[in-house]
Amino acid sequence: MRKLLSHSLVVLRNWRLTALHLVGNAALLTCAALWLLVPEARLWQLAVAALSAVVLLFLFLWLHAGTLAYASDPGPGKLLAAFRGGLRGMGWLLVGLAALFTCMWVVAGWSDSLWQTSGYLYSKAPSALRPLGGNTGYRRFGEYLLTILFWYILPGLLLPVIAAKVTGATFRQGLRTLLRWRYWLVLAFIVLVGVWLPELLLQWKLGAGLSGETASLAARFVTAYAIATAAWLSAAGILSYFVASKPD
Repeated sequence: MRKLLSHSLVVLRNWRLTALHLVGNAALLTCAALWLLVPEARLWQLAVAALSAVVLLFLFLWLHAGTLAYASDPGPGKLLAAFRGGLRGMGWLLVGLAALFTCMWVVAGWSDSLWQTSGYLYSKAPSALRPLGGNTGYRRFGEYLLTILFWYILPGLLLPVIAAKVTGATFRQGLRTLLRWRYWLVLAFIVLVGVWLPELLLQWKLGAGLSGETASLAARFVTAYAIATAAWLSAAGILSYFVASKPD
């Protein structure tokens, strides 16, 4: 466990990589938001929008593929070499993220039928198992299950394989990670810190008046963004550690 934490902290302590993510991801999000405002009334505008989308996608893949490559072999003087990798790792990252986001999109769509499903379960359940508040209890339980599946199970299943292929390892090394209980334990902690804590901060309302609420929202957003960035960098280090290390 000490080697695991040390490997993860080496990635997180690289201030250049951390700064690159803090600035780079913010710039990509801003550009993506501005991209939605690009007019598409004329052919040249469509061409500009398409070219901009390709550039943004390329930069996103370059940033995160380079991060995974560096996490597989962190150390002094190796950051630039990691980001000079070829298109192979970026291609695998694109394929893997497409599969992951597709699965997450499908799971997100299941939430639309929760009311219907919870009502059916409530009507078929024995009276002793029916919540006093009606089918709301079943709906909330279903929401918890979908949240765990969306943020924990799906990424946990696909990210090791994605990291393995991006870093030049084999599918077997990625799949082998799924059998290690330490991986799932550490991943659960990262999800709590990187997903649940930022969401909690954003929902936490502080300040009085419009100016106070605005300042509070800005401070909470910056803090949540920094926490999420640190969680992803730690996850990159942990993924590379388990993919590269031998079975327990």
